Amino acid sequence: MEKILSGKPVANLISKACKSLIDQYQLKPKMLLIQVGEDPASSYYVQSIVSSGQKLGCLCELLTLPDNTEQATLIELINSANADASVNGIMIQKPLPAHLNDSIINCAINPNKDLDCLHPLNLGKIMMESDGFLPCTPAAVLFCMIHYGIDPSGKNLVILGRSNVVGKPLANMLLWKKPFANATVTVCHSRTTNIDRITSAADIIIAAIGKPNFVNADMIKENCVLLDVGINEQKNELGQAVYVGDIDYNSCFNKALAITPVPGGIGRITTSMLYLNLIKATLDAKNINKTIDEYLALIFSGNRQE
Repeated sequence: MEKILSGKPVANLISKACKSLIDQYQLKPKMLLIQVGEDPASSYYVQSIVSSGQKLGCLCELLTLPDNTEQATLIELINSANADASVNGIMIQKPLPAHLNDSIINCAINPNKDLDCLHPLNLGKIMMESDGFLPCTPAAVLFCMIHYGIDPSGKNLVILGRSNVVGKPLANMLLWKKPFANATVTVCHSRTTNIDRITSAADIIIAAIGKPNFVNADMIKENCVLLDVGINEQKNELGQAVYVGDIDYNSCFNKALAITPVPGGIGRITTSMLYLNLIKATLDAKNINKTIDEYLALIFSGNRQE
């Protein structure tokens, strides 16, 4: 296993599979991507989504709305995209401004076009271990582990963060009875006491807590695997914007068995996963239904590291 778990080779494998499916089935996938407001981390991710779509040959229509957009306006736009047969997938960039109700927005999206897998029907499929969309960031974590031969089966795995976007679905996916899962999962959050004691016993730590450099070397044991989902904007000594994760990379590097960088780690894979979901939505609309295992075989056959 490599020390630095770069997201680039994993993202490239997913993109290669997407291109193969587009060519095989002569697809013209189209996504509607909606961003409300100008959150810096969100804008960073949105631009990478648009750029990746152009390279794959997918159409990504970006709709940028002001921070004060009313909920009714956003739902009207979603309903219009739901009814538009040319739109195969819809993504609402999170976080949304505080006055918008996440749950109502998630439920407004047609489950068959729900690329971020946040509709209750799609989240329910994760709980039931049924085939469907895979939420992009949790899937990026799993695909990274698969590629680099990180086996969570029976391991003590700690997730920092309990969001509906990452922590909760990822915890359920890691409990699946599949070769890439079967972990013993502990989820920590803002009300957890003695977090450092819990993380110090972990074989694998997945940080998605939204606090820059939260995990330091004193919180991990020797040869722990660290997967960093966080992306936080900070200013360097020159006043320039830099992005760091939820794990203190420099502090933990020597102690860890393996670690994902930020940027260039899980986020890089997440963007590719979004397009894999778009391809799936496009195929499903044509009644070409592939299982999760079929997608995994297409992506990783002969390309896993030991």
